[in-house]
Amino acid sequence: MPKATAPVPYLGAETFDLIPGYLFLNWGTAAGVLTAAYATTDNNGWSRSDWVRDLKPETKCLIQVAREGFHAPDGPDVIDLSIEDAHDRGRLWRYYARAIGQPAPYWPKDVAFEDLMTAWRPGHPPVTTTPVLSPDVSPLLQMSALYPPDSPTHRVLMYYYLRVLHDAGTLSRWAAEAATDEHFQAFDEDHPAAFTDRLVLGAAAIDVPQPKALDDLGETAIRAVFAEISSRHDTLAVRVIECIHMFGAEHHLPFAAIDRYRVGETAMLDEWLKQLDEVPIHVPDPRFGHFAPKYYPQVQRRLVDRATGAPVVELVDFHGEVEEYVTALPRRLPATTPLAELIIDNGGHSLWVRTGDGTLYPARAVSTTWPGATPAPTLLR
Repeated sequence: MPKATAPVPYLGAETFDLIPGYLFLNWGTAAGVLTAAYATTDNNGWSRSDWVRDLKPETKCLIQVAREGFHAPDGPDVIDLSIEDAHDRGRLWRYYARAIGQPAPYWPKDVAFEDLMTAWRPGHPPVTTTPVLSPDVSPLLQMSALYPPDSPTHRVLMYYYLRVLHDAGTLSRWAAEAATDEHFQAFDEDHPAAFTDRLVLGAAAIDVPQPKALDDLGETAIRAVFAEISSRHDTLAVRVIECIHMFGAEHHLPFAAIDRYRVGETAMLDEWLKQLDEVPIHVPDPRFGHFAPKYYPQVQRRLVDRATGAPVVELVDFHGEVEEYVTALPRRLPATTPLAELIIDNGGHSLWVRTGDGTLYPARAVSTTWPGATPAPTLLR
C-alpha cells in the first residue's frame, strides 16, 4: 500500500458469521480498500481472517494485526495477507499507519471486545474497561461474600480474585506504557516520529492494584481454607476449586499432584480399586474440581479412595472401554501404622505404599523412569 499524504476515510467495522472471532476495520485509501483484521476476545482459533476475501471482493489489501508480539517502538506485528509468499508477510506497525495516514488503532487482546471495536471512530480516546478474566474467577468473588470480611476464607478468595483481575490487564498496561514512554521514540525513513504518531489505543484495562500478600496468614491457614471449601457440597464450591486449579495455585489444595494408572499396565490397580467407593456424578463434590469436564470429557464414573478421601475418575476410550484411572494424590498419608512396603509399578511410572495394617496407598512417582525398573511390580521392604 502506498504512503498516504493525509488521513484516509474510515469506512467502518464489519463482522461475518462465517468468520467468528474476527472484526474487520476498513479504510478508503487511494489504492483501494484496506481491510485490517483484528482478533476479538472470543477468538478460539477455529477461523481464518483471510476467508474475508470471499466475502469482501472489493478489498485491495488485507492485513492482520497479531494478537501477540508487541515490539516497542514498532508496535504490534502486522501480517500482510495480500502477499502470496508467507515468509515475506511480516510488516512493522508503521506500515499500517502510513497506509491510512494517521495513528492506527490497536486493542490489546485482553480488551479486544467486539462491541468496543465496532463503536470506535478515529479520534476517540481509549475506553477503560474490565479485561477478559482467564480463568473466569467470578466464583471466588461470589463465595467470598458468604464469609465475614476479616475471615481467612474471605481474604484468601479475594486475594486470588484480585490477582487474576490485576494480571488480566498486563498486556493493556504494557501497551499504554509503551505508547507514552519517551524512551519509545522511533525514527522512520523520513523523519523522527513519536510512537503515538503511529499507534492509538482503542481501549485500556481498568487499573487494579496488586493485592496485598497473605504472608501473615501462612501456608497452613491457607490450606485450611481450601480444605474447608473442599468439604462443602454445592456447585459454587466446585467452581471455586476449578478456578484455583486453573489459576495454578493447586499447591494449596488438600489433593494436588495428579497421577494416572492405565488399565492393563498397572499391576496393583485391581487391588486398589477394591477400596474405592463410587460418588454419583450428579452430587456436587469440590474434590473433583481437579477434573473439570473441559479437560476430562471421558469421565464414566467418579470414585473416592476410602483410605485418603482422594478423588478418582474413571476414563473410557472412544469405544466405551475403561482406559485409565486418574487421581489427585493427598499431601500426606493418614496412616497410623509403620511403612511395610514401597512398590515400584509399571516400570517406575507408578508408586504404591503399603502400611503395616495392609492398606495400599498410591504415591507420587519421583520420576517417570527408575533405573533398572521392570514392568513387574518391585517390592522394597
